[in-house]
Amino acid sequence: PSAPFLTRARLTPPRVTARTSSRRRRSSGETMTASTCVLVETGDEDPLVSVATLVDGLVGDASGKIAKECAALLEAGKFVDAVGKIMAHGAKLFADASEKDLEASVLIVGGLAQRLPAADAAACVDALVQAALASTERGPARANALFSLYNMTTDLTARLAILNKILAYVRSAKLGTLVAPLARHVEDNYASWNLDPAATRAMLQSIFSMLAETSVTTDVNDAASARVLDLQLKYLATYKPGEKLDATAEDVAKATVVSFVRSNDMLFKCDLLGYPAIKALKDTKSANVLGLLETMLTGDGMGAFAAFAKSNGDVFKTLSVDEAECAGKMKVLALCALAESATAASSSGEVTYAQVAAALQCADGEVEGWIVRAIGARLIEAKMDQLRGVAVVTRVTHRVFGKEQWANLRARLDVWRENLAGAAGEVSKALDAGAEALVAH
Repeated sequence: PSAPFLTRARLTPPRVTARTSSRRRRSSGETMTASTCVLVETGDEDPLVSVATLVDGLVGDASGKIAKECAALLEAGKFVDAVGKIMAHGAKLFADASEKDLEASVLIVGGLAQRLPAADAAACVDALVQAALASTERGPARANALFSLYNMTTDLTARLAILNKILAYVRSAKLGTLVAPLARHVEDNYASWNLDPAATRAMLQSIFSMLAETSVTTDVNDAASARVLDLQLKYLATYKPGEKLDATAEDVAKATVVSFVRSNDMLFKCDLLGYPAIKALKDTKSANVLGLLETMLTGDGMGAFAAFAKSNGDVFKTLSVDEAECAGKMKVLALCALAESATAASSSGEVTYAQVAAALQCADGEVEGWIVRAIGARLIEAKMDQLRGVAVVTRVTHRVFGKEQWANLRARLDVWRENLAGAAGEVSKALDAGAEALVAH
């Protein structure tokens, strides 16, 4: 997020204008927007002395002591010390300066600091950052200043350090309107920052937690919840096989399972059991959560679900999900499993109503209703033959799609390839025979 905060700022006493422009740059493989501070001087005074003069006015020093001391330090080439003189009153600057004057002051000090050696530039920027973070009063103005500093900093490591502080500040200051653009910025760029897994998790956890906190609804089926889920899955994707979960990761994995159980969208966008972090729940106190997911995705019909619920009934209360709701979803998934078997066993893809009733443990009169529900959820495509009491399945969504499913798909594609090659050969022979017949006549 940069554009809203980096338009134009004017420092009124004396007449100095700070303007910003944006340019694209690539640093360490990352494409980002950088801010350039251009100082347009309309007087003889040094821009930094202008900021010092502003601070003199804020602290009520009519003698201009701070401005004079800064001018002397600048004359001696001691820019960092001059900034130190100003930032000794940083709390006053951020508390009492007008928003335009504050923004211009930050752009002047931070922009000029970029011309210094890296260590000196970092010291100046850090002084501004710490002053901005000192209070949540005037939160939007302070956040604007932090964004400006983030955008003008060229070193990637320093930028990320500022970004982490921005995330924490926005959260503590409850600046809800900034959460969405911040989250989008992180989501769009974090992969190019080459962070280690721990840093990646910390950043992703910060933004999906803030998105959840600022959501106006708790409905797991709305767009905001879907975005939180996307980020949680990216968080879980940082775990490798065999890696243990800490308490935070365990909670995220549990929340993801709850999203699956409660989601109305049966076409869940990922294979949860393919995530090592989900499988790692086996070695935590939340092992029964993994058991619930495995039962729903790999269990053999409602019998498996009933057996799990009987021995792990407390898991539904722990996850704050309704057992009957889970059972309903399990029935649809059990129907998918039955359809998978039917399409794999024969080309007809026929499933009898009796098979459906047995797998779903439902009455004969309920069978067609469950088939219609699965079709409506786009999990299967089928036609019902009421006279014969069968459903002819032409397509089914697999509950899981792992190595076994990929192997089966490859085998089927190989068969199709052979069949197509055979058909092409026959067509070629027929064409050759036809050509010969025409020549003979």
